[in-house]
Amino acid sequence: MLLEIMGTAELRKEAHRFIERANDKVLKTVLALDAENEKIVIVGYEPDGTPITQEDLIREAKEASARVKAGDYITQEDLEKEVENW
Repeated sequence: MLLEIMGTAELRKEAHRFIERANDKVLKTVLALDAENEKIVIVGYEPDGTPITQEDLIREAKEASARVKAGDYITQEDLEKEVENW
């Protein structure tokens, strides 16, 4: 069936069939498209294709900052020492 000549009802049926067969990557992409319509800003993607929202990025940056402030990090010097033992 050519998408250009399909009516709305046919397009919906075909989309439902597609969604039923879709893998996680495709489903996440479809949901990201819907999120964009809701003004959720997608700023990047994980290696598996999962979208990263602006909200996710800000939250992760705040969490990382809190870990650093709590002393939960490794210094460059310590990392270099650790690498020597690999």
